[in-house]
Amino acid sequence: MSKESVLIQLQENVKIIYHKAVDADKQLAELREQKKASFAQIFAADSAFKNHSDTFLPYVEELAADLQAIQTDDEDHYKKLLPNIVVKIELLFKMLTSLKTNLK
Repeated sequence: MSKESVLIQLQENVKIIYHKAVDADKQLAELREQKKASFAQIFAADSAFKNHSDTFLPYVEELAADLQAIQTDDEDHYKKLLPNIVVKIELLFKMLTSLKTNLK
């Protein structure tokens, strides 16, 4: 798969994650109002993310920044950062799916 194809696929995944994150953050806000969500951050401190937040959008912003970085950098930096971006995408998809499933 070419670098351009990979970048297009990653961008599509980030778009999907963004929309799911907006919905999830709304649900989390409602749960907080009902005193049913009292956690400090979504992902553990030792996760792939540098950000730590009790909402999803800061994680999505970090992912988008990483994606932007690999589009402008050289090939070696692309190859170095790509696995971390894939891990972040997987973590976000899993957590967003888990949240949606648990709220049904």
